[in-house]
Amino acid sequence: MAKHNIQKKKRLSTPVFVFDDYVDYLRAWYDYAKRYRLTQNTFIKLAGVGSQAYFSDILSKRKKLALKHVQGFITALELSGDQAQYFSLLVQKEHATKGDMKVTILKKLAQYREKNLNKIVANNQAEYFSSWKYPLIREYIESRGYVGSVKEISRSFLHCSIPLAEIRRIVDKLIGWKLITQDTEHGGFRSANTPEVITYSSMPHAVVNDVKRFYIESSLHAMETLSMEDRHISMSIKGISREKYEQFCTKVDQLRKEFLECNEKGENCNIVYALNVQLFPVMKSTPDQSWTR
Repeated sequence: MAKHNIQKKKRLSTPVFVFDDYVDYLRAWYDYAKRYRLTQNTFIKLAGVGSQAYFSDILSKRKKLALKHVQGFITALELSGDQAQYFSLLVQKEHATKGDMKVTILKKLAQYREKNLNKIVANNQAEYFSSWKYPLIREYIESRGYVGSVKEISRSFLHCSIPLAEIRRIVDKLIGWKLITQDTEHGGFRSANTPEVITYSSMPHAVVNDVKRFYIESSLHAMETLSMEDRHISMSIKGISREKYEQFCTKVDQLRKEFLECNEKGENCNIVYALNVQLFPVMKSTPDQSWTR
């Protein structure tokens, strides 16, 4: 039982309600779970359905998840209550053949989203911020001004690799959200010059939790692979009061604001940086009341 609980904490914490496509959720869930050695074979055994090839076909959208297998996937994904119902509706939506049936399903999905993610202004913003991939690729295109191909994007990652098919899917999403545009003349991609309505700080913790974890892991990789001239990663430990802590939080917020507002774009903007500052307690003061001078 203890082993199961430990493993459960390592599952994707981004809520399923963020997604409007069950395959996108499966990809995000599996991409995270496989860091902890969960294989496709293990997943299909938990789901009690099909074969490893069947799961791969679903992830690549070559096949739809059969309605008879939905409960098995819900079990493997460890979904329950509203989450299980929402995932089931996402699958039903893809199988709906009549317009009125799809409308009914879409209304039910909207009700679950409103009930469970009432802090989120727009569903596409929730999905956008739930993954580090969307903002990062968008910022790359934004800062460069023009990007010729998905291969260029793929070659630019320093701390991870993403399949070309996945980058194409992300780019298509960004185009659909009007966050970037397709350059019909040259075939590449350009910024849509659309300001972000909300930022990570406006999103519920559950939405951005895995994004923050990814950047922490990337900072470790940067520390191990890049020279000190190419990255600035440092740490300090200090006992301070609550009042001083709040003062430093204000300074961190000011630094982040200044970082976001700097407007360097084009050919001279050749690297995308992540500013990742953490200020959190590691010990609490519990003095021994019996000790005296």
